[in-house]
Amino acid sequence: MSSRAGFWATFLTFVVAAIVAFVISGLSFTDLHHLGTPRNALLDGGSEVRVPLPPASNGRLLPVVPATTTGNFAFMFEDKGEPVRFDPCRAIRWVYNPAGEPAGLKALIPDSIASVSAATGLAFVDDGQTDEVAAFGRRLFQPERYGDGFVPVIIGWSNEAATPDLAGSIMGLGGSSSVTGAYGDQRYLEGGTVLLDSTDVAGLLKTGQGRALARAVIMHEIGHVVGLAHVADPSELMNASNTSLTTWGPGDLEGLAIAGAGPCEGG
Repeated sequence: MSSRAGFWATFLTFVVAAIVAFVISGLSFTDLHHLGTPRNALLDGGSEVRVPLPPASNGRLLPVVPATTTGNFAFMFEDKGEPVRFDPCRAIRWVYNPAGEPAGLKALIPDSIASVSAATGLAFVDDGQTDEVAAFGRRLFQPERYGDGFVPVIIGWSNEAATPDLAGSIMGLGGSSSVTGAYGDQRYLEGGTVLLDSTDVAGLLKTGQGRALARAVIMHEIGHVVGLAHVADPSELMNASNTSLTTWGPGDLEGLAIAGAGPCEGG
């Protein structure tokens, strides 16, 4: 064998061995692209977990929704002067736990989600029912239940006896977690929980606008999931004490449009 042929044989053996070692280590070719930059990790349930890589994408799943109204809105999380938002190039998976659901309200869940999707330009995917109990502080990674990656948004029911934060006139709670992407310091929303008070929401059904008001409660909490915070303006659905509005106000719509116009993590 010539020296040149021997060199290439040795080189190819080294490359193959490196690729095998790379795969066995659990790294990906995206990690190779970021060679020398450690992938971000977070603590979840007492364990350190590397932030999953986003799937490759061809851009946004749905068109940008232009902000055509102005009003009062606020965001739950901000970073470097920008709101923390979901990646619009990935669908937001959601699951539903029907335990405790007041009769006749199941259809309001996807209807409310459709309203948020239309106002944000974020795509949502129904991943079916779950036996996970909806709660805040849930683990962001549950591979035994949901597979690899972050957990989906969960929507479920409780009452003030089981969840003291639902005491009094509070009919629901909602929110998501702010985490960094796999690389860099850009933050995104992941996971998410909507917890609805079955007793209070059932009580709404006895009023004249029962279903419309119950839908508004669910929309409000999903508004929190996509990043909106409370505002003091009573003309906005994201007002903490809303008792009569059944649709989005002008500030809500402006905030939701901005919530859906975040950066994509994958390219």
